[in-house]
Amino acid sequence: MPLDLSQNKIIRFLIVAAALYLIWLIIYHLGISQHTNWDFHLNDNIAFLAQIGFDWMGKSAEIVYETDHVVLYLNEGSFRGIWIGDACNGFKLFSIFTIFIIAYPGPWKTKLWYIPIGMLSIHLANVIRVIALLLINNYYPQYLDFNHLYTFTIFVYSIIFLFWYIWAKRFAHVKTN
Repeated sequence: MPLDLSQNKIIRFLIVAAALYLIWLIIYHLGISQHTNWDFHLNDNIAFLAQIGFDWMGKSAEIVYETDHVVLYLNEGSFRGIWIGDACNGFKLFSIFTIFIIAYPGPWKTKLWYIPIGMLSIHLANVIRVIALLLINNYYPQYLDFNHLYTFTIFVYSIIFLFWYIWAKRFAHVKTN
């Protein structure tokens, strides 16, 4: 008996998600990254919001612009900065989150408000990540690499997974046979 792909929801989800991701990669690499400053503006926004976060904590932070990075320094301690670059600004995470929600069944009316809320939450989680990484780099630089590679990667992906889980359980309304 041949496998009917139109009836298998998992296969359908995987095909739609893979197709959307391929389209996204083409648009990103041939259009967005080549002809816009979106990545740089996102890097700058993360640094700006982190700077506001430090102001709330009574600390002073400074933003310095390099060619394709934004550097954030804390004006105390060891004055070590962190570089916010395109690979760490969350833009690709926004797309992965959005693709999952679009590909997964559910009402479009709900997707239209859920996707921006999820993206905003991912962005704020990334700002918290940058604040924490700058504090670590400034006071305990020996722990920066571990926390950058593992702790905060797990933190941000956990936020995304939580939003996916909430979508699948609360909003998708998938009927099971």
